[in-house]
Amino acid sequence: MHKRWLGVLVVLLGSVSLGLVQDGEKSRLTSGCYQISIEDFFRNPQKTGYKLSPDGCYYAYRDPVDGIYNLFVTRIGQSEAVQLTHVTNRDIVTFFWGNNQNLLYLQDHDGDENYRLFCLNIDTKQVRCLTGFQNCKTTLIDLLENSPDEILVALNKRDPELFDPYRLNIKTGELTLLVENPGSIRRWIADNAGVIRIGYGQAMLYRTDCFSAFQEIFQPAADDLFKVIAFTPDNKNVYAYSSIDRDKVALVEYNLDTHSEECVLLEHALYDTFGDDERDHTVYDPVQKTLLYAQYTTEKRTYHFFDPKVGRLHDRLLHKIGPYELNFVSWTSDFGCVIVLASSDRVEGNYYLYDSRTDSLELLNQATPWLKEENMAPMQPISYTARDGLTIHGYLTLPLHSAREKVPLIVHPHAGPQWRNSWGFDARTQFFANRGYAVLQVNFRGSTGYGKSFLRAGFKQWGLKMQNDITDGVLWLIKQGLVDENRIAIFGWSFGGYAALAGAAFTPDLYKCCLDLWGITNYFTFYNGFPKYWQTYLAQIHERWGDPIKDEEQLRATSPVFHVAQIKIPVFIAQSSNDTRVKMSQSEQLVDELKKHNKEYEYYLIEGEGHAFTDEKKMIALMKRIEAFLQKHMQ
Repeated sequence: MHKRWLGVLVVLLGSVSLGLVQDGEKSRLTSGCYQISIEDFFRNPQKTGYKLSPDGCYYAYRDPVDGIYNLFVTRIGQSEAVQLTHVTNRDIVTFFWGNNQNLLYLQDHDGDENYRLFCLNIDTKQVRCLTGFQNCKTTLIDLLENSPDEILVALNKRDPELFDPYRLNIKTGELTLLVENPGSIRRWIADNAGVIRIGYGQAMLYRTDCFSAFQEIFQPAADDLFKVIAFTPDNKNVYAYSSIDRDKVALVEYNLDTHSEECVLLEHALYDTFGDDERDHTVYDPVQKTLLYAQYTTEKRTYHFFDPKVGRLHDRLLHKIGPYELNFVSWTSDFGCVIVLASSDRVEGNYYLYDSRTDSLELLNQATPWLKEENMAPMQPISYTARDGLTIHGYLTLPLHSAREKVPLIVHPHAGPQWRNSWGFDARTQFFANRGYAVLQVNFRGSTGYGKSFLRAGFKQWGLKMQNDITDGVLWLIKQGLVDENRIAIFGWSFGGYAALAGAAFTPDLYKCCLDLWGITNYFTFYNGFPKYWQTYLAQIHERWGDPIKDEEQLRATSPVFHVAQIKIPVFIAQSSNDTRVKMSQSEQLVDELKKHNKEYEYYLIEGEGHAFTDEKKMIALMKRIEAFLQKHMQ
């Protein structure tokens, strides 16, 4: 999922001057550049998620129709696209090729996150639901590229708390249960022959073949990461990300029979080689059974090529396209045909089709051509020292032509909290900058990507040292003389919404207003409202976030709903009616307390949406409400 859809997108309005209309942009100017409309910043990108068919004859992509993403297909060498789906109520977010004739896609209902798997024939356009079970969520395990009519999926239809692995025939719809979840497994891994060999959750289970019983081989600590990418070609070892017995996550080859590392394939002295950014991954080709390349985040995206021909191809495309981040999004097995995405902090993404046999490059599409690169603001990596001496990294985006005066500031804590901000295009940030705001994005302690000790430093620090890191970043930026200390807002969604409310409650004189978008307000009711399939995460949650029984006093002291009396600034609260993670009761409790204490607030309920937005029209409507709120309170 593109990060513009990971949560609600907030917009702000700043100072205005005169200008001209260009390509759908409004005629007013902000900070010396065109003021771009909310509709242009937050309309769905066009033609995204390109994927080549296994035989390389077609490519499919998503494109919005009346604001809702549908699927299209084009035969390579032809310009005409065929619309395959006609959904009107909910985006198709995730899709993939099952075989050369069938596309598979996942879709939930009104944000309930119970994703069902659909099979779509590109010739007949017939759509079949393959996992239409009540209150059941489908996740993909393996596409089984060498078995074109079968895939592996995980379903919680037997027990809502547990996901069992199944073999699914996409032609007949036949489901075969492979293993019953023993009660703790969150993810299943198959070997190159399609045999489920690994299951891991709180502990890691392993078996040598399909006839053997699963055995527990180790139980990682709460701050350890061990994530299997794939089995080695001989099915004996695995390629995995691991922070066991080291601080930074490294890519290793691991022997599951001896429970030991065979060798380290990739590591970095300062950064993890894997994080929770969706673009951090190592690519394994299941057809050729080889590692191709890895990309991970330092200050920006970093690449390591295991396959020399892929490295040469990357260099060739850089020469042809220019100095952008290049991401291989789809390719044929011989890399004769490749689709690549070129992006940056000022470009959402341009898709290219490259034929390595003829050295020909074709621009397929610009995702947001209405947003001109020259009107976007550069995003700069920054670092500063927190009050206890820990180095904190993040990103600062200043509006164009802002050097002559101090500018207002938007502080943007990320969600997660075990996640991180990364360098790249972000519609929210660019909107703020276009309206004359600086944007500070802090990777506070507990964020991923900076090693185990940095992650551990954030355990049970909601509203405490994690919040201090955000506050210290604001104070550091004020000292730089770049921002107006009297016009600072804080906003975020999910955990970021919590951090925004914590900023309003615990540093009430620092901010002028607060925007909370389905943020956690009361840890106890948040904990009691977890989805059933989160039960396997509880031990890790207790250690990372807090145990509502053992840590009751601390969690009460850091839950904003109990400290509304301290809030001095206006608060904007947005809530999705169907959020299964941060439920409506979180915002309703906060509103009740704000009323009781006669605090200034605005509450906006969005019907028919979940924890992540997909409806373009509802998103734009929300942005306009937020823009009006900020226009009122940030002058």
